[in-house]
Amino acid sequence: MKRTAITLAMLAALLTFGQAGAQSHDHAGPTTHAQAAPTAIATGAWAPAASSIAIPANSVYQAPTPLTDAAGQRFVLKDLAGAPLLVTMFYGDCHSACPVVIETLKRTVSALGPDGKRLRILLISLDPKRDTPKSLGMMAEMQKLDPAQYRLAVAGNDTGTRMLAAALDIRYRPLDNGEISHTTRIALLNADGSVRADSSKLTVEPDQEFVRQIASALKR
Repeated sequence: MKRTAITLAMLAALLTFGQAGAQSHDHAGPTTHAQAAPTAIATGAWAPAASSIAIPANSVYQAPTPLTDAAGQRFVLKDLAGAPLLVTMFYGDCHSACPVVIETLKRTVSALGPDGKRLRILLISLDPKRDTPKSLGMMAEMQKLDPAQYRLAVAGNDTGTRMLAAALDIRYRPLDNGEISHTTRIALLNADGSVRADSSKLTVEPDQEFVRQIASALKR
């Protein structure tokens, strides 16, 4: 949590770089994610924030990177303000840490009991070159992730992805074999996008202290 203000300070430099030379990628066709994606729709638990919510300077929601989810809806993190949110990063071709993280998220929801159904969970791809909204939708279906609760999304390019990773204090590095080495941080965000708690334990069993923090946030 202490690093959040520092990582957010990196966003301006990253954004400047992205505007100067970043290219969008879409492996389903010649159009970019941003061009193909419709405007975000206010549906259920994922409705946009109320305009009255103040976003503090240390909020992850200051990151302006557009995302496209598995349903083809385009949004930015600030649109998710208004309720507690779990957020982490992963990639579709990961066969080691990412499946463990997803299972941890499922078991964390179960450990919360009935309140767990009210928790929103966002998984952001680290691999915009290969992950597309369509492939993320297939992955969500394969993992049996309820779209009313879990949202899988991808940025349009590498620069946007690095900006989000900086905001979330997640470090990653593409390897020569096509895999991505990355940290496994799961962050619990307050309604305003400030980080309330986090967990980096790589185990399918829920982090009990983290579960208690989530339960407390949901009761507010």
